[in-house]
Amino acid sequence: MRWRIRVIFTLILFAAWLTLGYVYVNHSLGSPQRSETVQLEISQGASIFDIGRQLKELSLIRNDWLFSTYSYITGKSKGLQAGVYEVPPNMDVDGILDMVTQGRQNTYTVTIPEGFTIRQIAQTVAKHGKISEEEFLEAVENGNYNYDYLKEIPTDKEKRHYRLEGYLFPSTYNIPKNADGEYVVNMMLGQFEKRLKKKGGLAGLKQRNINLDTWVIIASIVEREGQAKGEFPKISGVIHNRLDQDMRLQVDATIQYAMGKPKARLLYKDLKLDSAYNTYTHGGLPPGPISNPGETALDAAFSPEKHEYLYYVTKKDGSKEHYFAETFEEHKNYIKKSKQTQIDQSGN
Repeated sequence: MRWRIRVIFTLILFAAWLTLGYVYVNHSLGSPQRSETVQLEISQGASIFDIGRQLKELSLIRNDWLFSTYSYITGKSKGLQAGVYEVPPNMDVDGILDMVTQGRQNTYTVTIPEGFTIRQIAQTVAKHGKISEEEFLEAVENGNYNYDYLKEIPTDKEKRHYRLEGYLFPSTYNIPKNADGEYVVNMMLGQFEKRLKKKGGLAGLKQRNINLDTWVIIASIVEREGQAKGEFPKISGVIHNRLDQDMRLQVDATIQYAMGKPKARLLYKDLKLDSAYNTYTHGGLPPGPISNPGETALDAAFSPEKHEYLYYVTKKDGSKEHYFAETFEEHKNYIKKSKQTQIDQSGN
């Protein structure tokens, strides 16, 4: 008889603890006066403990351990999905858990690949939701965004295609169905700010003697020139070396960007294109980024590999890698080798 009483008593205590925990967790979502939506990015493979830590860092809860425990006990820790979520003001814990597991009914998902241009991003967003390409581009050009780093971006519209090119961070976004173009652009700018903070913010760039726009421009070139991510720091090193020696970059990707449409193969006449983005005819960096780089490219631009290479050419053997050379003669030999590899691969 006593053991039954103990079991019942234990169950009552457990229920009371669970109830108190529920109340505590749901009253730990920060200030009730919070009026702004908070972005929550869940990486692929993130655990409920990772999410708890993120929520605590974002001041949405005070106790990440209790959040994780509550999630497990209620069975709501299953089915977590990676993505960038928008947590509305005063959403409780259950709402957050529903949103990151199965509560996507009020949002649609858009994945922006690394290296996309703003125009490509606008087209991608338009295909998935209610925001037209024109509305998105209008938000890019004329939207009002409150990020300190934006003050560092040049405002010369005559030279740059889009002022915010390079700063719309590529990722997977869960976008509210009633969101407008400015809301989506703001989400992407917010994700870029997170990557900037990982480098110590503007102060961190200054310590490394790196200008914000220069960093992003180089990263955007690395993103479009490289395909094997392991080579990104080496490609970044080549760009830095050529700039240090006042050599023209002669990057095909900058011409592709200036042309506005991808071209399978550039012709000799294309290299004479009249554009400030043509790094064959203009020295230094182009006037702005040529794509929106991902984290690997940003890291490579921030920490280029130290070497003496000044040239690279695609191997054309299917590896998506490059031959790197220190001299022009060596570079010419690699070009011949690359062409021969392509012939051998095609069998012609």
